[in-house]
Amino acid sequence: MGRWGHRLFEADADLDFACEISGDFVMMGGAEDLVPSNLIHQTDMLAPLEAKDYYKTKEDRLKLDNDIVSIRNQLDSGVGDKLFDKYRVKENNLDEFEGQYQVIIVGALMMRAGANISKEQLQHLRDLVPKIDCQYGYALPFGDLGLRDPGKAQFLAALDNYQPRAPRDYLEPSCFHCGKVRADIGKAPKGCGRCERAWTVRGLIGRSTRPQCKLLNEVSFLNV
Repeated sequence: MGRWGHRLFEADADLDFACEISGDFVMMGGAEDLVPSNLIHQTDMLAPLEAKDYYKTKEDRLKLDNDIVSIRNQLDSGVGDKLFDKYRVKENNLDEFEGQYQVIIVGALMMRAGANISKEQLQHLRDLVPKIDCQYGYALPFGDLGLRDPGKAQFLAALDNYQPRAPRDYLEPSCFHCGKVRADIGKAPKGCGRCERAWTVRGLIGRSTRPQCKLLNEVSFLNV
């Protein structure tokens, strides 16, 4: 499939890395039925229709809220530090596919749960971002590595506004330029009336996000 969106966890690679990290989470003592990847599956465009319908229900929201607390408690018990230690070893391993980006995904999952992240780890994540491949608009699937600009902005805004025990929801509207969400600015970013998949807090939505504006049926079988 490749990529169906420009933000975090809107690409196969992100979800694959999240599942791999969740496997290590279990190996390090985490519960097999409560893993970090459970918190971002809602972004999967290829999820079965019944799953997508369930993700919209109040029941799923309540379950997700409970899962966040359980997963955060496990991460804060020491598993989160172990994950950082393991994946930071991969950063400079030339045989490791996107080793630095995998650390970004670890950080994104930790923030999704609102888990404790040390100041040193937060700064390291911030220092890693400029080293990650980043595309502004369309990229061929085989060369589409790392982040897109809206995902980069989303991640940096999550770092800037990080607070322990405050989960960061990557599914909610975030500005494609600054990455901020309602909680950061006191109002929701303005959405694109055409694609309903791009947002901004400044300027005209159509002009400022035009390279990323595509209807869902335009990206079903193509990389965005």
